[in-house]
This record gives sequence, structure tokens and C-alpha cells, in this order.
Amino acid sequence: MYEAFAITGIVGSIICAVGDYFLYRCQGTDSVRIGEAKKIESNWEKAPASDFIISGALASVSIPLYYLGFVAFSHQIAVQNKVMGIAYFIVISIGAMGGVGFHLNACFMPLIYKSIMKNNGSLKMVEDVYSIMSKATGVSAFLTYLIQVFVNSIWVWIVIFTGIVAVPKVMCLLTPLVFLVTGILLSKFSKIFHTFPLALTNTLGLGGIAVIALISMR
Repeated sequence: MYEAFAITGIVGSIICAVGDYFLYRCQGTDSVRIGEAKKIESNWEKAPASDFIISGALASVSIPLYYLGFVAFSHQIAVQNKVMGIAYFIVISIGAMGGVGFHLNACFMPLIYKSIMKNNGSLKMVEDVYSIMSKATGVSAFLTYLIQVFVNSIWVWIVIFTGIVAVPKVMCLLTPLVFLVTGILLSKFSKIFHTFPLALTNTLGLGGIAVIALISMR
């Protein structure tokens, strides 16, 4: 069963990465941050609304799927250290459950911007809405990102280096934080990857944990 969970987690991360692509592909080299708070992408105006709708739909389906990869990994930890396994399951569940809201919030803002501007609104109106939404979801979004990328990666490194999960040490590279840093470096030093969505690399790193779980079962 847990092997099926791991495979499902890998598939889910790939689907979510496609969703990230639709969400962030408008942020190319010609897009600039506008407004007083510099939170609005100028390319939102010309990006099709369908990009954000598709992205939200894919995230709603894929996040529960890649969460199963975490479940599989928590089981592999628990085989050798039950306390560590249960603790990982609880912490990562908190982070994963906020993932859908985090992604949908990112999809809502471009759609709200397009709607307000289409009806002769102003950037100030958009920023006021953005400010309210940020206050309502800011803490949740921060915790979600912190847990899924940073806490998740560090936890994986610890259980691999201590031998709790018996896989080659090089598997530590298949973590969200490593994928994030790799994405940042690629975007800085390569024109090809300049518009490569960093969120996409994070998502693939989440799938990497499911890969580690699957390998540890062999």
C-alpha cells in the first residue's frame, strides 16, 4: 500500500508542477512588478484567465496526491523510529493541508486584478484587496512554505544521515530546498531558465521525497 502511496505522490508532484507552470509562466523577462507595494505582475493583464483557473484546478487535485508521498515517507521513518515517523507525519500534514489554500490564493489575485481593471478599476483597488487577503492568509501561507520546503528538507536530511531511512546519502539532493536553490541558480545564470518558475522546482522537490520513500522500500 505504501509503495502505491509513494508512486501516487510522484505523479501528484508532476501534476502540481504543471499547475505551477500555468500560474507563473506569464512572469517572463518582460514582466515587471507594478503598484506601490510591487506585488502585481504587469503581465497579469495580458495572461489568459484560463491559465489561473487551470492552475487552481490542478493544484486542488494534485496536492492531496503528493501528500500521499509524505505519508509513505513517514511510514518508512516509523519502521525504524516510531516517534520520529509520527512527528514527521503530524508536522508535514499541517504544512500540506495549507497547500491548496496557498496555491488558490496565488491564483485568485491575478483573476481579481483582471476583473477590477476590466471594470475600469485602479491599481490602488487591487492593492487594497491584496492587502486584505495577505492579512487573512499570510501566517498560513508562511507556515505552509516553511514546513513544506525548509522543515521538510531538513527532516529528510536528518533521517537519511542518521540511517533511519536506509538510502544512499546522495538522495538528500531530492529535497525541496535543494530544488529551490537549483532553480534560483539556473534562473540567475541561464537565459533559458530565467523564466523558469521557482515554485515549479519546489514542487518537483516535494515529489523527490516520494522517490526517496519508494527507493527505501526496495
